[in-house]
Amino acid sequence: MTLSPATRRMPLDLVTGFLGSGKTTLINAVLRDPAFAGAMVIVNEFGEVGLDHLLVSSADDQVVLLDSGCLCCAASGTLRDTLIDLFARRSSGRVAPFNRVIVETSGLAHPGPLVASLLGDSALVPRCTLSQVLTLVDAHNGPHTLERYAEARRQVAFADRLVISKTDTADSTQRDRLASQLAGINAHAPVSLWRQGEAPAPLFDAPESTPHGAGAGPAAWLRGPLRPQYADGSDEPDTHGSAFRQITTHVLPIDEPIDWERYARWTQALSARLGQRLLRCKGLLALGDGSAPWVVQGVQGYFAPPERLVAWPPGGRAGFLVCIGESIGRAELDAIVERAPSSPSTFESKSP
Repeated sequence: MTLSPATRRMPLDLVTGFLGSGKTTLINAVLRDPAFAGAMVIVNEFGEVGLDHLLVSSADDQVVLLDSGCLCCAASGTLRDTLIDLFARRSSGRVAPFNRVIVETSGLAHPGPLVASLLGDSALVPRCTLSQVLTLVDAHNGPHTLERYAEARRQVAFADRLVISKTDTADSTQRDRLASQLAGINAHAPVSLWRQGEAPAPLFDAPESTPHGAGAGPAAWLRGPLRPQYADGSDEPDTHGSAFRQITTHVLPIDEPIDWERYARWTQALSARLGQRLLRCKGLLALGDGSAPWVVQGVQGYFAPPERLVAWPPGGRAGFLVCIGESIGRAELDAIVERAPSSPSTFESKSP
């Protein structure tokens, strides 16, 4: 598949976060903000938004309620069918035109099946593109939640953007400590602060700035884990609890072009040997002749077809692969990829 800035697929934002993290508050703010007048919002039926009939009515308005009540329970079915129906209604004029989709998951949702469906479903890929996975974490309760619940840690691990919510419930020291915990799980997602009453727009890229929007350049792809924030030079030991040690982040700088056969062996081996332990894999590689970069994405053992960009971002042709997984060590990943680094420092790992 060859993509260019002129290609127009609908940007889709996936909003996740544990129970009580503030997703409903954020979605309500989105619905009231004129900046999102062209957005279609899909909420899970059990949320407070779904009970507010002033905001939610039917699929003919701005918001669609899912009958299943929980997106994670029928991720590859209900969400897929709802999106396909929405695009059909938009084409036929049965719903007003919209230029982006925002999906709120339930508090216990595992983002993996949802992301896999959005990246790989043949009916969805031509119509929409995953703009970001935005994960909210409660400023006050977040540290305890992350220590106790694996679901919360997985939501953080999948994030392209992390948002510390309810910032008025914690002081700056607590917020900084939480930000450090989040970095211990997912060091490659930027962290924002947000509380009720603040404009939600800064947390979402405008539709025209997405990779497939008008005038978008290759740099628009480099959000979240696609921007490899390498080590800051600090060798201080991590001090997080054992709960965080299961999730590790590994960054593989890959500067040379990779032929398609070798890339196929990589992805097949990663899928076969790591499977669902490889929560998310995302990167920018020189595939084939290396003349243009390709965006590669994988989730829980599934790798979507690479997508070609028109040019390399400014600053050179530096390829990389970011892998976030559960209980995956550096040596194991290095062996699977069958790559012989010139020195140990060329393979960077981050783990708490």
